[in-house]
Amino acid sequence: MTTQEKTPDDIGLIRILQPETPSRFRLICFPGHTHSTSLYLRLAELLLPTVEVLLIQYPGDSGDSGDHLPQTVPDSEELASKIFEALGDWTGRTGRRLAFFGHRAGARLAHRVAERLERENSPLLVTLFVSGSNAPCVHAPLGPPTLRCRIVALAGDRDRAVTPAGVRAWRRCTSGPFDLETLPAARDYLDSHKREVINIVHDQLMSLPPFEPPEPPGPGGELRLLGRRHHLRPSRTLDAE
Repeated sequence: MTTQEKTPDDIGLIRILQPETPSRFRLICFPGHTHSTSLYLRLAELLLPTVEVLLIQYPGDSGDSGDHLPQTVPDSEELASKIFEALGDWTGRTGRRLAFFGHRAGARLAHRVAERLERENSPLLVTLFVSGSNAPCVHAPLGPPTLRCRIVALAGDRDRAVTPAGVRAWRRCTSGPFDLETLPAARDYLDSHKREVINIVHDQLMSLPPFEPPEPPGPGGELRLLGRRHHLRPSRTLDAE
């Protein structure tokens, strides 16, 4: 595990990897609360060595030490921009396929950063995992999707913080594939059902087709991408409330 030095106003990064075994994926985690480091460290241990985890620490977040109470992170464009800048080369073409995992407010932040990645023509995110969150477009007018990557939404079937329609609305955020995974749990399922969550993340990433690099530019200099194939399990749906 490696950490990045930060001041109280900075974004910090914690990298969890197994150096002797190269990882195939890099999963960047966006917690929904400050001071929740230990929860994500436990999740990361179960994903190694296939998935290297990069954990975001928000301004004012010192991890789990001291008497700090967890605070909900603000879902703001300003914070998303700070995260995007802090990630820098961590989202570059390193040979690892890139995915985001955001929980609660962290899901909406992950969505904002994913939009920025695609606007800036950065490497395409293979999967955006959004957990325990209604989609930002649930009450917005229907418009074109802002992402092309696959979105996998996770929700507890007894989680009062989300609605079935709100979770399903994540489908409208991407022109790529969408999958919905429900857990028989309330809002604390990242802790109470962590193995089930890890199995979903692992299985979804492993279901991706082999990486197909872009074809070299043709005579006119145009860069063409090879077609992508997606093989997904049938989506699970939330029961109506």
